[in-house]
Amino acid sequence: MAPSFYHYLPVAMDERWEPKGWSIRRWWLVAAILVVLIGVVLVCLIVYFANAAHSEACKNGLRLQDECRNTTHLLKHQLTRAQDSLLQTEMQANSCNQTVMDLRDSLKKKVSQTQEQQARIKELENKIERLNQELENLRTQKEISTTVQVNSGGSVVVSSLLVLVAVLFLHF
Repeated sequence: MAPSFYHYLPVAMDERWEPKGWSIRRWWLVAAILVVLIGVVLVCLIVYFANAAHSEACKNGLRLQDECRNTTHLLKHQLTRAQDSLLQTEMQANSCNQTVMDLRDSLKKKVSQTQEQQARIKELENKIERLNQELENLRTQKEISTTVQVNSGGSVVVSSLLVLVAVLFLHF
């Protein structure tokens, strides 16, 4: 035995190195239990979410999501076609509007030309009427002068004959 004058009591070596409170084995046991509990919780959650993912509601949701995606794609395609059709229709409308404007301008020019031609025709008709009147006057004057000449021509002939007869009488 050791001398009695040491100030501490003799302690066995294996007790000396162990920490006070819980031992390392207990810590490992607690850690293992926690890992197993966490694993069980994770497995339960995976099973729960796997069942939820394969449930009818989830399948219906996925099917509806696919239908919505397809419908959205179809609607986008139809919208694109409608926009293209609208653009083409607007271009045709602009072309038609331009054609209408050109035709309106052309019509205004034609109306103006027609009015000018009608005014010219009216002027020429008036001139023709005036010339016809003058022609009628000249015909009337010619008839009068012809009648006068015929009348005066007959008296000239008669007077010429009388003079001739008188000269012949006087001469013989």
